[in-house]
Amino acid sequence: MILRHAWLLQFLVAGFQPVLSFHVLSFPPNVKDSRTTLCLSAAALDERKDETIHISPVTTKQRRNDETIGNFSEKLFAWIKSSSIKRIAMFVILTALATKAFTTGTPFRLLLTILYQQYKMWKRPLFALFVIWQYVAHRQVKQRQAQDATSEWGRYARNPGARGRALLTLVLVVTLGGYLPSRGWQWIGAHNRAETLLQQSGQQLTTGLLQLGPLYIKLGQIISCRSELLPAPWIKAMERLQDQVPAQSGEKAWALVRAAWPSDGNSTGLPFEETFLNFNDVPIAAASLGQVHTATLRETGDIVAIKLQRPYLREMYDQDFALLTNLAGMMDRFSGRSMGDVGGIKQNWTEIFIDAEEILYREIDYRDEAENAMRFCSDFGLALGGRSVQSRSLSKDGKELPSAAPWLRTPYVYSNLSSEKILVNEYVPSIKITRNDKLEAAGVDDDDKMYLADCLGRAYLRQLCCHNFFSTDPHPGNLGVELLNMNATQPEDRVRLVFYDFGQAATLTAEQGDGILEIIDAIVDSDVDRSMTSFQKMGVLQPDADMEKVRAKIADNYRTGKIKANRKRLKERGYQFRETVKQNITSNATSTDAEIMKYFKLPAEYAFVARALSQMDGVGKSLDPDFDFVSAAAPWIYEIKGAGKYIKEEAKKRIDAVKEQINKLFSLEEPCARIRKMLDEWFSQNLKKAE
Repeated sequence: MILRHAWLLQFLVAGFQPVLSFHVLSFPPNVKDSRTTLCLSAAALDERKDETIHISPVTTKQRRNDETIGNFSEKLFAWIKSSSIKRIAMFVILTALATKAFTTGTPFRLLLTILYQQYKMWKRPLFALFVIWQYVAHRQVKQRQAQDATSEWGRYARNPGARGRALLTLVLVVTLGGYLPSRGWQWIGAHNRAETLLQQSGQQLTTGLLQLGPLYIKLGQIISCRSELLPAPWIKAMERLQDQVPAQSGEKAWALVRAAWPSDGNSTGLPFEETFLNFNDVPIAAASLGQVHTATLRETGDIVAIKLQRPYLREMYDQDFALLTNLAGMMDRFSGRSMGDVGGIKQNWTEIFIDAEEILYREIDYRDEAENAMRFCSDFGLALGGRSVQSRSLSKDGKELPSAAPWLRTPYVYSNLSSEKILVNEYVPSIKITRNDKLEAAGVDDDDKMYLADCLGRAYLRQLCCHNFFSTDPHPGNLGVELLNMNATQPEDRVRLVFYDFGQAATLTAEQGDGILEIIDAIVDSDVDRSMTSFQKMGVLQPDADMEKVRAKIADNYRTGKIKANRKRLKERGYQFRETVKQNITSNATSTDAEIMKYFKLPAEYAFVARALSQMDGVGKSLDPDFDFVSAAAPWIYEIKGAGKYIKEEAKKRIDAVKEQINKLFSLEEPCARIRKMLDEWFSQNLKKAE
């Protein structure tokens, strides 16, 4: 290292030569309060060449100081020769100052005065040292990150300023070096060149997010599910954040095991080696917070998946959320009249980040993830091996919901073997849900994909509207396709949807879940009245909202098709609709979206609902381009409501629809008043029979 950077040592010696020319002088006794004084350079001697200068005789004390300095310098030089160039740069100045402080007996507090007086002399070598030091440090960081993109996570946890500089550099490189030049090439018609630049900058962006830490990886995972947010090459590049985060293998993997499973045993009291066999130290998957290895349980012989947590997560979360909470407070304080608006919906950013902080901190405690996974299994009636068990969830009419095991699976959790930093699950192999090449190679056809997309919508309808507990992170890395009997003819016999990773989950109140169910039902039927009722039940309308304007806007959106379900798909499944858009609502129907959205607010729970539905929509469209959550969920509303309640409500819908049409027909016919009365009585009687 020293030989390779000999030029740097020569530069430092040359740069500091004037500074190191210290001389100890003593002035004549007639000078008031004569004492030892420092002349800092040869230039100072030249200016005093005509004065009488007396050199103090060498005393025994000074000789001892010289011997001390000699020994210190020899040891320091030997240490520097075996050290790195960074240490040389850092200690050159300290060596010079310490040497002269020993030699002259100068108090250390005078060293600052020396630096101040000779600022011009020190400025150039100090600046050179700083530039070279930063360059060498940057090269060393890049070399470490080339071998392991997560190598600097610990340093960033201890020094958030370093991560801030890395983030700023990433933004500048990707924007100025990739995005803006690509726009220029597109403008002049060089589309191939623009595409190449976007692909390169997308890879830089993805690598940069990997290097910054887990929170930035999660942001990339969310964005990668929304193809409309960023250029397509960037979205494609960020897909590897979902399940291709660099992992630790070999001895580093065993270090994670030892950190998670103490040598004296886990909760079982047994060491790791006495609990598991055939631990594979090469991970089968890796995510932002941990990596997964396979092993065999000694007691049962079952193959399990062991999830090990990465180091430094809590330290990085402490730094990230301190920054994000302050940023949220600034947004709430200084945004003026549009404070906390997203799409016009008023919300408190601080509350949203506080809720996000709680969820994400729980994610780095695998005991919470184990509890979430067990609740998910209990709600859906899932057991070890994909077997069906009794579901603990009830429909709206109080009846027990069926097990979801025929169409849904999630790994069983061995809670007695899990702890804060280790999670032991049943091993459930599958194909990543967005890997169309592997799915097609396995024989999964378009009908199977449409079935899987519908299962995804069905699963979230049940989570949101019945369980009131849902996974907030359904990105493609957390969803898989289990192959069953590929020789079968029906999709439900061929494939099954698999959910992984319940580190992020949230809950809703019963009223919020009912409101979501009603708004889905209202969208299917384009029902303005029920939409208004649903919004009020969900708690998303401001107290001072102008209900007539909101009502008119909803009706206009239904009439123009801005909000609608996929009716063609639903009709193919035998779904019948009831058109209830009030055609006579025209007052204030021309209000803009921004004017209407100011009457809405977004409770923090719905921020996680929106995130989950956003990611789910991206996954669903990768399986079925015509996928939308409302259309996928609508056929299963009867399951959530219960057959009895659903039939009664549907009968009432049909009767109300017929009554409305007849009332319109006879509204101007006075002679038909008796007929209307008779029809009202008849409909009332039939409604009682239906109930």
